[in-house]
Amino acid sequence: MVPPLGVNTWAPAARNLRKLEENVLEPLRRSGNGLELTGDPIKADVDDLDSLISMCAQARTVIACAGPYEKYGENVIVASIRAGTNYVDVTGEVPWVNEMQKRYGDAALAKGISVVSFCGYDSVPMDLSAWLLAKTLRDAGDEAKLVETFATGTTNGGGGIPTGTINTVLLTVLKVRSNILNKISFGMLGTPPSKLEAIKDEHKGLKTGGKPLLTNEVRNAVSRDSLSNALPGRALLAPHTLWSAPHFMAGINMNIVHATAQKEGFTFKYLERSLFGGESAWESANSFRTLYGLLPALAPLLVIPILAPLALTPFLESAVWALVNRVNRIGKEEGQSHNKIQLLMNEGQHTGYTSVKGFAQGKNNMAHSNFESDYDPGIGFTMLSACTVAGLLSQRNEGEGHGFETPVCAVGGNKLKEGLVKAGVRINVELGMRSML
Repeated sequence: MVPPLGVNTWAPAARNLRKLEENVLEPLRRSGNGLELTGDPIKADVDDLDSLISMCAQARTVIACAGPYEKYGENVIVASIRAGTNYVDVTGEVPWVNEMQKRYGDAALAKGISVVSFCGYDSVPMDLSAWLLAKTLRDAGDEAKLVETFATGTTNGGGGIPTGTINTVLLTVLKVRSNILNKISFGMLGTPPSKLEAIKDEHKGLKTGGKPLLTNEVRNAVSRDSLSNALPGRALLAPHTLWSAPHFMAGINMNIVHATAQKEGFTFKYLERSLFGGESAWESANSFRTLYGLLPALAPLLVIPILAPLALTPFLESAVWALVNRVNRIGKEEGQSHNKIQLLMNEGQHTGYTSVKGFAQGKNNMAHSNFESDYDPGIGFTMLSACTVAGLLSQRNEGEGHGFETPVCAVGGNKLKEGLVKAGVRINVELGMRSML
């Protein structure tokens, strides 16, 4: 059955109700997973602000799933604020969220709602783990000085590559490429870094203004930790001698972890690493067979020199989409295109494995944490997490929101932990150190 997310009524929304029926509602009716549609589907278009305001007015919390959010997200935030409805999304687009917070933060705060981004795999497992470790040390009369997390995951069931995610990644890569070309060609090629349009005191019916997500303190902490999180390295706090690779989401998660830490009064160095092998990752990393994780940790360094030149050419987009279309076409021919959707809808079957193990060191104590889910790090855990955050926000009284916040700050670390545990995620944190094997 569907995990208990604290949601009693819900309805889907889309600009094309026919596709919504074919791809979501019909599979849902066949699934028998206990999740029943309790409201009529809502027609809403990101280019039609009035339709979005009407959609938001019918809900206590809206989950925005359409990316890239830089292209499709702003009007949903505006509509949520104007309607007085909490907002949740699963973006990892840090610069965009930072700009939205500076633009609409004051309006959201005045309205008493919560606007909460980063509610999926980026960045709930890492951010919550870091908060739990720091809070555990503080409760013991200590303060965290170093937090180290190790992520691993697996996925089941094939399925297509999500085009929204590809669009988001390509948008980021193309921006970086254009900026690099602009600099090395002294302005003859590419374009300089773009900025969102200048706005006046009022925009889209809202008074503008707000504090940024990326304060100077957060930027300084991220800058300090960036190099350590970009290279393979030896574990500093794990109870075994092992090497690990940079986690591909660290560039996003560092910002959120430090934003939460600043809000909660924590100050620590943050390291985020990646292990390969899913549920057997720790055994593999502690084996001489992999040179204690050194061989898989160095593997990304062999791939980067091959991919980096391609990213600087005009052929990147066509090459990526050719690969995506081929994979999705093969998946469709083999009947796997919607495997993950079907797995999620069919009796809540598990779609993979998501794990984050964390360690923290204070002046006098150490702590360790474990975070495990039987859903893949992609659509599986991401939507479980986003729905959990949305459910917790919907249970609050109206007017209790504090504007733009990270998921941990918006609902509270302990409440978020409790909500995820009720949804089937296994989370624990303890003082001291013990073997992770």
